[in-house]
Amino acid sequence: MSRILLAWELGANYGHVGALRAYAHVLRDAGHDCLFAVRDLGSAQVLGLHELGPVLPAPFAPGTRRAVAVQTSYATLLHNTGFDDSAALASRLRAWQTLYQTLSIDAVALNYAPTATLAARQLRLPRSTFGASFGQPPLQQPFPWFQPSRPVNHDALIRNEARVLATVNDALARLSWSPLASLQALFDDCPQCILSFAELDTYGPGRETLCLGHPDYSHGDAPIWPDGQGSRLFAYLRPGPWLQLLLEVLRELPITALLRVADVSPSAVRAYLRPGLAIATGAIDLHRALQECDIAIHAGQDGTSSETLLAGKPAMLLPTDVEKALIARRILQLGAGVMPVARKAADLRTGLTQLLDNPALRRNAEAFANRYRMFDRAQVMPRAAQQLLRQL
Repeated sequence: MSRILLAWELGANYGHVGALRAYAHVLRDAGHDCLFAVRDLGSAQVLGLHELGPVLPAPFAPGTRRAVAVQTSYATLLHNTGFDDSAALASRLRAWQTLYQTLSIDAVALNYAPTATLAARQLRLPRSTFGASFGQPPLQQPFPWFQPSRPVNHDALIRNEARVLATVNDALARLSWSPLASLQALFDDCPQCILSFAELDTYGPGRETLCLGHPDYSHGDAPIWPDGQGSRLFAYLRPGPWLQLLLEVLRELPITALLRVADVSPSAVRAYLRPGLAIATGAIDLHRALQECDIAIHAGQDGTSSETLLAGKPAMLLPTDVEKALIARRILQLGAGVMPVARKAADLRTGLTQLLDNPALRRNAEAFANRYRMFDRAQVMPRAAQQLLRQL
């Protein structure tokens, strides 16, 4: 029996906790003790992570005062998440080291946790990463370009990587730890397990063997659809630049719609209700809602994108960050979605019309679903966990 820490450091929302929970079930079934260090204790509480082992707050950077406005690679992602200040980075590395040693950790499972990965590397702990593709980049040097709509600036990629590497090595020197030869060395002897499908890999094709598929993290209440005629729309939304405009558009359209709006009070969205439009602010079973709808709207989250395609439903994509924009691009390449040209009501209406009237979008989404019709999602996490367990 081993004591295994499951760490989550970057990102937000329930998908990370769902991954930790599913992974921990596999470890516990194999006879191991699980402990958790998580970025968001609230999400961990909602999904009952404490039922599987002790839950502690993860050391993470609250942000950076010198954020890069346009992220161009995994190096700038690291810069924007605390790898811009060597003194602060050293303090977090020491905190992770203290967690590992105080808790007598034997191995680490890492979900979007680069600082925890670096500390585990230095202590030579068995380790493996698991989660969305975005946090597990191809180990080419330099890391791939994040901006497919812009010409690749190879010199900028090299400069950014050198700058972040210098910060990392200064932090390691403060702790008398060995330097990295490259940023890619962060993942030395650390198997990557991408919990998504190759078609949705944010870095493009070429890593099919690492893509294990998306597990079923279903939780929440059964969807309750409002009375109405015709096609059903399901939307999964959060506060952001699109929310108010989309609510205004849907209030005026004659379509049956169920909206899951997270992190918003019911009173804040009450004004948009109408016959045939229902808004839920509590958790809804996404798997079931997407099976029951005809079209969908979401931001391009990795898990929601997988669920939507597995249900064979075309979607309007409203990405709010680089990761979601890259996933949205992959869905557009599949011909299974649309994305508004601009943040305008007319563009939203056009997109919804395309989803309803263009049969090619549905055919392409259904083709994805048919491709994975016999795929056993229950085997995804056991396969991922095996990458760590074989090191024990």
